[in-house]
Amino acid sequence: MAMAAYITVLLRQLRPLAINVGLAIYICHRLSDPTGASLLESLVNIFAQIHVYASQNVLILHRWAFVLPLINIISTITQDVVAIAGISGLLRVGYFLYHFQLSDWKDLLLRTCFQWIKPFINKKLQTISNKILKEADSMLAKEPNRTIRLSLPKNGLADDIILNELSSCANRENTRCQTGKISGTLYSGGNKHSELMCKVYEFYLWSNPLKPGVWPRVNQCEAEIVAMTARILNGAPIGCVTSGGTESILTAVRAHVELFGKQRGIACPEIICGSTAHCALNKACEVLNVRLLCIDCDDDNSYELKAAAVQKQITCNTIMIFASAPSFPHGIIDPIDDLSALAKQYDVGLHVDACLGGFILPFCQGDIVPQAFDFRLPGVTSMSADTHKYGHATKGTSVVLFKSSDLQHASYFSYSHWSGGLYITPTFAGSRPGALIACAWAAMVSIGESGYQQRAQVIVEAARCIADAIESIDGLKLMTQNPTIVVCFTSDVFNIYRLKDAMSKMGWSLNPLQQPAALNICVTENIDVDEFLQDLRSAANEVQASTCIPQQKMGGTEMIYKTIRMLPPAAVEFAMHRFTDASLAP
Repeated sequence: MAMAAYITVLLRQLRPLAINVGLAIYICHRLSDPTGASLLESLVNIFAQIHVYASQNVLILHRWAFVLPLINIISTITQDVVAIAGISGLLRVGYFLYHFQLSDWKDLLLRTCFQWIKPFINKKLQTISNKILKEADSMLAKEPNRTIRLSLPKNGLADDIILNELSSCANRENTRCQTGKISGTLYSGGNKHSELMCKVYEFYLWSNPLKPGVWPRVNQCEAEIVAMTARILNGAPIGCVTSGGTESILTAVRAHVELFGKQRGIACPEIICGSTAHCALNKACEVLNVRLLCIDCDDDNSYELKAAAVQKQITCNTIMIFASAPSFPHGIIDPIDDLSALAKQYDVGLHVDACLGGFILPFCQGDIVPQAFDFRLPGVTSMSADTHKYGHATKGTSVVLFKSSDLQHASYFSYSHWSGGLYITPTFAGSRPGALIACAWAAMVSIGESGYQQRAQVIVEAARCIADAIESIDGLKLMTQNPTIVVCFTSDVFNIYRLKDAMSKMGWSLNPLQQPAALNICVTENIDVDEFLQDLRSAANEVQASTCIPQQKMGGTEMIYKTIRMLPPAAVEFAMHRFTDASLAP
């Protein structure tokens, strides 16, 4: 057993070196015979010599002559296997060259080089790590005199101590969020709605839909949420409630991998998206081992996924196209009608990410949103819409919808051989908080169709007002024409990240974008449009005036993104990991 374990560990360690070993063999072969036969011819000759040698020895030992036909068969099969492997390898190389993406190879090369040099720069990396951890408290707005507990108290704390400790922090933190100066994040406001959410949550505080017969009303709430969301998106009531947009996208990808991938015999599934797609898709593809083909949407400054570009990337391994309605960075709705026609033509799936727009766009159809983007289009096979954004539910719920029951069944996890009994879940999570599902249901039925219509109108009017004003501000350039939710802008005159830092000093939290550098604001009901535009004009004038100052010191955001452009992705991720470590620390 010990020897078997040793061999297993050794093979695991050697497996990543297989390509290096192959290259070493090739180099040795060339050095030994620079102008001679190819490596493939040499392998064939080696097999032939082994065959001759074995045959001669068998003939010498007459009593083993009956083994000769077996040797011939084994030799033939071995050479056939090598030939098949060679042909298969050539086809795979040809396939990848045909769908060659420079960014993939560049990223792989940089990551590999970083891993090679990492042992030699450990001290430098440790210095960076310590600097991040040292500055993390201020960057994360942590109180310097906060109480930190790293072990259970010997005796439980009294209720009033717990409540006092949390309430002092909550009051301070919530006050900042309620100023209306944060992009997105806080989508609902008003004490009345908050009180309703608290009361409903209390009703089902301990509920868990994993046990459907125990809290049947929670299961009914989920079914009604799915049905109501499907109705406004013109689909069938087929889907489930997830923990958020990321899990909705993850669930949709899993369904397509199963139905459009495994059931069609596709071993290496591929999904096509635009560079503006939410990175939750990258996470889903990484988890489910799907190759993601990302098309640059910045070529013509439209920032949308063009069907013509998608068509060039479709192969026999394509299982799904991913579109946004709208995209998070620029607030652009992809031409989903064109993508739908393409999905139908090639018989692949089409997921529409409406996590942002799912409860806004359906109530803006007509002049504001003239194009169809939902299940009215025959090529759309799944959609995601976040109830905890513009559905005004508490954080932790989203809806994923499917065109057919077969596709939804492909997203289920079921296991019938577990010693604990039959087990099945419709989402990645097992246990789920039924209270959040009840809150989402209560939010939807309390607002109603007219309420969503009114709120959508307020959001769109505010977004259009901000966009119109930005076009009149000297130095700024609008990137989102006719916005509905997100307004994105940049500058050709000054570094846009300086504007972000200037707005931060005024209390505003805007989203910095990259490739190209830009800022966006996700409009909510809580934002005071007049105050925002007044501060934006003031900050733009301040930054534009400061550009005349020679050798001006770079601000935090500008420094961060300038440094990112200079470092390989693996080094940037190292810093991101350390920052996340700091955010998870007490």
